[in-house]
Amino acid sequence: MEQKLQAEKTKKKLEQAAQSGSIDGVIDPPSPVRCHVKWKMARTKKTGEMTTKAAKEIAETIVSHFQLTITIIFQYLVNAMYNCVFYVQDSFEE
Repeated sequence: MEQKLQAEKTKKKLEQAAQSGSIDGVIDPPSPVRCHVKWKMARTKKTGEMTTKAAKEIAETIVSHFQLTITIIFQYLVNAMYNCVFYVQDSFEE
């Protein structure tokens, strides 16, 4: 239950960061991908199913968090590039 609340708080912070265009201090440094891959492999049966319902929920949460983080970083980069273009245009006009 506590993990669910923490995940919701993190999701809310990330969404607010996406709206403001700044991710400074919001996103924790990512853990190595290998750890996630090893974790998932250890809990996946040969048939492709997860070993338990809890493992499936955790794997879905990891993927969801990763996708949200990538979306926010992409939006931040798009905003930064957009601002950079206008800065360059303004400097050429002067």
